Amino acid sequence: MQRKLIVAHLCAVIVILFWGMTFVSSKILLRDFSPIEILFNRFVIATLTLLLLAPKALKFISLRVELYSAFCGFYGVTIYFVFENNALIMSNASNVSLIVSTAPLFVALLNRFIDKSAKLGKYFFLGFFIAMLGIACLSFSSLSLQLNPEGDLMALGCAIVWGLYSVYVVKLHRLGISTMVMTIKSFFYAVLCTVPCMAFYGYDFKLDCLLKPINIVNYLFLAVFASSLSFLIWNKAISYLGSVKTNVYLYATPVVTAIGAVICIDEKLTVYLLLGMVLSIAGLVISQKN
Repeated sequence: MQRKLIVAHLCAVIVILFWGMTFVSSKILLRDFSPIEILFNRFVIATLTLLLLAPKALKFISLRVELYSAFCGFYGVTIYFVFENNALIMSNASNVSLIVSTAPLFVALLNRFIDKSAKLGKYFFLGFFIAMLGIACLSFSSLSLQLNPEGDLMALGCAIVWGLYSVYVVKLHRLGISTMVMTIKSFFYAVLCTVPCMAFYGYDFKLDCLLKPINIVNYLFLAVFASSLSFLIWNKAISYLGSVKTNVYLYATPVVTAIGAVICIDEKLTVYLLLGMVLSIAGLVISQKN
């Protein structure tokens, strides 16, 4: 069991490394594609990739399983990324990063609301506070922290719906659904839920843009590594560590993003940036203490 726990922690770390770099990758794709086009293309590729590994995963199991999977896709993919992309348009990335990184708190509170036996210790809240200080430092490092109520509310919506996604992942695990099946089903329903959004926001296939080498590379990264692989092993980590302990790793996402921005898009390394990284990681470690 101890070995499985170690593997689960490693899985969470790997996912955060991928998710932390999605900001840079998405920023490149936004030159040629709208947010809804990136969302739809990304998860169509991700779904097809996983179906190659498990072609029978979409087979009907029960109405409850299908509903829970649909909720996972709706909350964790469609609504989450619609909120996040619109938040980035209305507010700056520093604000969005800071607010979205409160997701572990909402995961913990929703988990406590549903499971009365679940307890949140003092270390969880101490770690949360320290991590938020670190993430605030990462935001202030850009010297562009501004308030935009509508965009910031969208970002807060991301944190809340991620908590709802985590709740239904746990429910599917308790029904004995494999990680592969739940991930494929949730992606499939996410794609279906994205179609009405495409009608509202508009969608252009843009074959010429899709065939650009840089776009191919970034779509493959987002779809295969940051979606198919990441959601698969993230859901697996939740099955071993629980939703609260796994989601605490989200505190480290802005750290990875900041490092990626320094390396890939020439952002400056500042004292605030370094302090933010140290505090965010410290908050993560303290929150894991039980």
